[in-house]
Amino acid sequence: MNALRQSHDASRAPSGARESLRDATAAQHAQVDSAFPDGLGTPQAYARYLRGMHRFALEFERATGHTPRHSRWLARDLAAVGLAPLPVLQPQPPVRDADTATGWEYVMAGSSLGARYLVRAVRRLGHSAEHGACFLECHGTSDDWRQVQTRLAAFDVDDAPRLARLIGGARDAFTLVAACLARGSDPAPAQDTEEHALEPSP
Repeated sequence: MNALRQSHDASRAPSGARESLRDATAAQHAQVDSAFPDGLGTPQAYARYLRGMHRFALEFERATGHTPRHSRWLARDLAAVGLAPLPVLQPQPPVRDADTATGWEYVMAGSSLGARYLVRAVRRLGHSAEHGACFLECHGTSDDWRQVQTRLAAFDVDDAPRLARLIGGARDAFTLVAACLARGSDPAPAQDTEEHALEPSP
């Protein structure tokens, strides 16, 4: 099922920023969804998901300047199930404007909707918020998606340069998350080179 599944209203105003983002990133969104066509019902699938999402979360936080939160949830999960994080291949440069950052946030916040579905299978594997499913449990109940929707509702889609930056940010984020999830099965590094990558948050 969808790894970063986002809900879509049955009736939509085609001129809204959310709809513009949805349409502009549909193919990339489908590529991400195809990474886990059968969901996270096996330990192998979940391990691949955790490693890929952890790498994406680190780069998302690096790009947007967000305080580490998603990456710390995921680091706790990696430590709980005994997985090594994926090493960085190329650090993500900082995003330089708010519109591009909102595009990135659309992708990360939208994944909270998928988390609400994916966590069901992960619970059946024996994981919980306290052990192995901190990210899915916390992200799925967060307020991130509502906050992003509020900003998108006020976005001026008639400002073509701003809209282009918004869409560009979302496309960059989708490209990166697809690459990170594809790397989820890479061999573990000889040693942990990600600074404090497996340290749980206090």
